[in-house]
Amino acid sequence: MRSRRKILICNILITCSLEMTDEAFEELAKKLSALGHPTRLKIVKQLTEGEQYLSEIAKTVGISRALAKVHLKKLKEAGIVETKIVTLEDEAKALRYYKLNDFQIHLSPKTLKEEK
Repeated sequence: MRSRRKILICNILITCSLEMTDEAFEELAKKLSALGHPTRLKIVKQLTEGEQYLSEIAKTVGISRALAKVHLKKLKEAGIVETKIVTLEDEAKALRYYKLNDFQIHLSPKTLKEEK
């Protein structure tokens, strides 16, 4: 009987065994890719302070709104951030807020090693 261990990596539970699925590797690579840019890491750090509007993020990180939007889209596609749209009735305007999802990364040769 083979022993198996479960590891939480980036919001996904990966069961390490002899049959690690391609889908699990793709999901992990997507999250790591999203975190693999210095600006996106700064955005993630900024969002640890709590939910923020796009302009706040851009100003604090020191980039344009357009560039912040591109980076936030990649983080959202990877499941690292989520958005909420707030409509201001008196101004007929909608604001998009970003919030960091809870995630952990523990990646090492040991966590990927197959147990026998």
